[in-house]
Amino acid sequence: MRSKEDLENEIRNVGGDILDSEMFLRGFCQSHHFRSNVSDHELHVTKISLRIAGLFASADREALIRACLCHDMGLIGQRKVVYTTGRMCITQHPLDSATRAEYILGSISDKERDIIEHHMFPLVLNSPDSKEAVIICIADKLCALFEPFTVRSMSVKLHSRLRIPVHAMA
Repeated sequence: MRSKEDLENEIRNVGGDILDSEMFLRGFCQSHHFRSNVSDHELHVTKISLRIAGLFASADREALIRACLCHDMGLIGQRKVVYTTGRMCITQHPLDSATRAEYILGSISDKERDIIEHHMFPLVLNSPDSKEAVIICIADKLCALFEPFTVRSMSVKLHSRLRIPVHAMA
């Protein structure tokens, strides 16, 4: 099993362009799951997904990291304005997140699109096509369950280790 430091280095090396993007930094200012925010949630999902992926020798960790860091970007700045109902939010934000990921990264692979667009399964009936997309479904639900109870100082330390200038957003 990889250490916490190894996972965080892998996230920084693969997803540094996402972590440094204006959109990702804006996500720290938008609440999500009661006590968290969009970008912290994406970081937590990424770490849990990588732990789960460690059980599979053939998991595409790079696609998983990139997709996890972008899977809820469609919520940033739009949640209360564009998504007028909870159902609309559940069904539309994965598609909007894939569009934003493509904007930030220039392009995304078919697998990354699959992971992002299907992360709300089984709340939507559109099922995942890859093991990485199944992994994010599991990790996303686990994080949504536990984030209301997590300690805030853990996220602040994670920001520091990943060299994310969250303090600049305050």
